[in-house]
Amino acid sequence: MAERILRVKFNPSTGIEQRFATVVEYLRQLIEDGLRDEYVRRKAVEITNRAGVAGHDELGEIRAIVKWVQNNLTYRKDPIDVEYFQTARRLIKDAETGRSAADCDDFVIVGAAMLGAIGYQTGALIVDSNNDGVFNHVMLVVKTHGPTREFGNKWIPAELIFPTFKLGESVKVSKVFPLIADPSTKRVPVMMQNIAGSLAGLGSSPNGGYQLPIVRALNGLRGR
Repeated sequence: MAERILRVKFNPSTGIEQRFATVVEYLRQLIEDGLRDEYVRRKAVEITNRAGVAGHDELGEIRAIVKWVQNNLTYRKDPIDVEYFQTARRLIKDAETGRSAADCDDFVIVGAAMLGAIGYQTGALIVDSNNDGVFNHVMLVVKTHGPTREFGNKWIPAELIFPTFKLGESVKVSKVFPLIADPSTKRVPVMMQNIAGSLAGLGSSPNGGYQLPIVRALNGLRGR
């Protein structure tokens, strides 16, 4: 279950607010599911240990995870009119086996899940980067436990799909919709939910994914 892909497709009649709400909810839940996954935690620990990060070096841990995601996931757009949602575990395994194909929301799912798995508050910044009134891109946001000289107590944005961006840098943003994962949430993981009962028309695809005929993500949320 944890390695399946959720494929979401909206009917043309689905309103923009419903589309956006659906995408935001899946993104939040998949981050929360990932940060509880021991496989994801082991990968986060492996990354920080290999990077030689000392204990209690919070920015060092965050930078190591961000850099791994930037350098190991490959950006690929989703199919036209379809939104793919992947678990953090699947995204990590695909990166390890050279099969990575992820868009901006996938980058955030795996980055936020790994950081959450080693104790950080994480979430997403869903942004309008074109100043056209449409949320079209997603960035990671993370917060250290204690204040740092560089960022103080502020939430720190991380642009994951562009490897040249440093921690704290971002694309130009005109409007932001913040989304914070809640590690204390208790519910059935996304890939084990009876989505057919709540969103009607769910069917399993031959390669282990799902098809939802009623629900495409907000225009462009697949990434820039």
